[in-house]
Amino acid sequence: MLKFMCGEMVVLSALAAVSGCAVDAPASTGDELTAVEGSSVVHLQPVRAASKVADVAPPGAHLTYWGGPLLGTVHVSPIYWNSAVQFQSTLSLFYNDVPNSPLYTLLGQYGVGHGSGVPGIVGANTTRNILDADVRNEVLSEINQGRVAPPNDPNAYYPVHLAPGMQVTAPDGSRSCVQFCAYHGTFQVQNSAGTLFNVNYGVLPDLSGACNGICGANPAVVNNTTSVASHELIEATTDPAVGLATTFGPPLGWYDPNNGEIGDICNAQQGTTTGNGRSYVIQLEFSNAVNNCVAQ
Repeated sequence: MLKFMCGEMVVLSALAAVSGCAVDAPASTGDELTAVEGSSVVHLQPVRAASKVADVAPPGAHLTYWGGPLLGTVHVSPIYWNSAVQFQSTLSLFYNDVPNSPLYTLLGQYGVGHGSGVPGIVGANTTRNILDADVRNEVLSEINQGRVAPPNDPNAYYPVHLAPGMQVTAPDGSRSCVQFCAYHGTFQVQNSAGTLFNVNYGVLPDLSGACNGICGANPAVVNNTTSVASHELIEATTDPAVGLATTFGPPLGWYDPNNGEIGDICNAQQGTTTGNGRSYVIQLEFSNAVNNCVAQ
């Protein structure tokens, strides 16, 4: 088994490696997808260190491509846990604007282009203390209801935003706003013919309350929210199947064995980007081309 270092967090993958997304047999109308059994492994974004966040990338940082899938033109389908989720209008714009910003232009060096997003859909969930399995069940339920894009789209990404006062526990027992600010992962589903599809999802806790100050240095919660969301969005784009990897090879995408994914290298370093005429606070991302954390 492979140990993945997520900043200061360690997660273990116990799933068999899968070499890419199956896309040749989309689920037909009425063909309900079911989850494939297996433990879920996620890639955690740790809380900010109590000390000042470094202004530069760690020495020797470098992303290597390990042969796994990429979201070449990401298609974002946000899911809001319920109507209490904050900043829904901003986030729905964010997920369409940022994939069309200079932040995504810099990803050209990693074989990724610009993408798009659709307005988020609102769930009717009332559970407040949840497990990662609850999030996966919600994503699958929305897919089967036809409320979000089906996973036969190899560029689909489903960020799930949680409401204030909620706490989510990751598969390794880590808790939101204690050990981590957000995470992304991968699980697999299949149709009645047994065709497998990867579901690339993110989990974004509300950053007010217990998360305030430890998941972003900006004085405005909305700005820390978009910063943390950009970290997961870019990582899901450049390393979507990290949750299925067991070795430094496929289905791992762009990864630094010493420092983690593209966002981990620059964790909590904030900047701004502009897409479709709107500006957002985002996290800087690592560029192999300039060997540093940048916004474009």
